[in-house]
Amino acid sequence: MALSETVFYPGGGGQPSDTGLLEVLGLEHRVAEVRQDERGHVWHRCGEDGRGAEVVVGAVAGGHLDWARRYVFMCHHTLLHIVNAVVLTDYSGLITGVQIGEEQSRIDFALLEFGRGQIPGLEARVNEVIARGLPVDACVISEAEFHDRPDLVRTASVAPPVEGGAVRVVRIAGFDAQACGGTHVRNTCELGECRILRFENKGRQNKRLYVELRVPPRHEEHQL
Repeated sequence: MALSETVFYPGGGGQPSDTGLLEVLGLEHRVAEVRQDERGHVWHRCGEDGRGAEVVVGAVAGGHLDWARRYVFMCHHTLLHIVNAVVLTDYSGLITGVQIGEEQSRIDFALLEFGRGQIPGLEARVNEVIARGLPVDACVISEAEFHDRPDLVRTASVAPPVEGGAVRVVRIAGFDAQACGGTHVRNTCELGECRILRFENKGRQNKRLYVELRVPPRHEEHQL
């Protein structure tokens, strides 16, 4: 089903879509997947069999996110912003791929001068940024302003999303700003500690990092 407004994230930028529950006309429907179509409509696939839920057009729906799962993705997404900002600044690397997971995430970079010997230094730099407790927020700028700000782009080939002539920018105060449509925490101190689990060479220029977080527990619940 499609809703006029939703807090369910439809996925993108390597981050999976949200899951949870929708309550419509007194019935609960489990949301297995969310996606946005080419017209901007956000569709919630409900039911284990994928057949969806039969609802009345115009009915009022209430939503309940799987918040624990969403929060882990928010933490990992924010972490990858810090990782890619450090890699860009220190090693001139641009992102070539991202996959955000619940236990660990991976991020690929186009890098020439980088090897296993740099991993401890990179990990230390990332944890230093986390420990500074920097506020994280977002703003929207015009497409014209975005095109005048190449520093906001971190990907080697995939362009950030432009919707309605505007681009969303995620900012880590005093440290970084980049175009992104994903979900993030409010302060870097929420991330705990980063550990780089693994490093792989995926070609002459492509390097892959696997990272994890020791994320502190969180018990907030968010309603639609």
